[in-house]
Amino acid sequence: MKKRELKQHECVVSHDDGRVVHACVVGVRDFKRVIFYSHGFPASRLEVVIAHESAQKLGLTIVALDRPGFGGSQWYRGRCLEDWAQDVVLVANHLGVERFGILGVSGGSPTAIAAAGELKERVTTLSVVSGVSPVQDRRVLSGMNLANQFLLRLGGVVPGLGKGVITIIAALWRLNPIVAQLWFRMLLPEADIAIGRRPEVSRVMVRAIREGLRQGVQGAANDFELLLSDWRYLVERIRVPSHVWHGDADTYVPLGMGQLLARDIPGAVFHKVEGGGHFMIVDRLMEILETASARS
Repeated sequence: MKKRELKQHECVVSHDDGRVVHACVVGVRDFKRVIFYSHGFPASRLEVVIAHESAQKLGLTIVALDRPGFGGSQWYRGRCLEDWAQDVVLVANHLGVERFGILGVSGGSPTAIAAAGELKERVTTLSVVSGVSPVQDRRVLSGMNLANQFLLRLGGVVPGLGKGVITIIAALWRLNPIVAQLWFRMLLPEADIAIGRRPEVSRVMVRAIREGLRQGVQGAANDFELLLSDWRYLVERIRVPSHVWHGDADTYVPLGMGQLLARDIPGAVFHKVEGGGHFMIVDRLMEILETASARS
């Protein structure tokens, strides 16, 4: 296993076959209470920097990994959702971390759920925030904005065409991350727009999206395909303490998706955030991180 250190809060680690995984570390540096973080779509590991101060206050280390094709992590053919677990193990072993929590946000929830099911005894807790659910039951799309509904329905009926549309959209986002911000502002509820206008949040979003798409759009297109696949079996495999957080004003990933995940993840605790939109994690970080870091 090859490894080389970058800046203070980043590391790049390679699998034995040479495939690179890029991680960003925030919070304290003692690695005693660790959470592995799966970023949103179409962002990157850099979105986790917004949690640095909260993690420090709680004595936590958060390690965010770029998924394959995003940021600095290498894309490869034949990827499946369960594979991200091996990226987590690679980085955890490199950092000397034996047990850890897993937190997935929005489009990062399928990989977080898959990793929690794969790694079992190494995982202390699973947390899903504003997370997407399997879409085979189309009722979970109720309450979703029309643009996202269209993309998911199109991808379900004509997978190739759906992938083509998301590829074009991701290419526009890559050309100028401001386009992605405008996209979100058109489709998100007022609660999210207010959060997104904060300078500290806006800066992180722009950087995270720019970094996420710097390799190209293969990662985003692949993520979209995997989201549409039938991964219900991964949800049912979870055997660790789990928390599902969802805002009842979320129109980007509607409340029904969070409710479905909480119903189907064995023993999951559901936290409905009154008036919370898709970005409600920004204002609920301390509470979410406290439950995400609880020891089993």
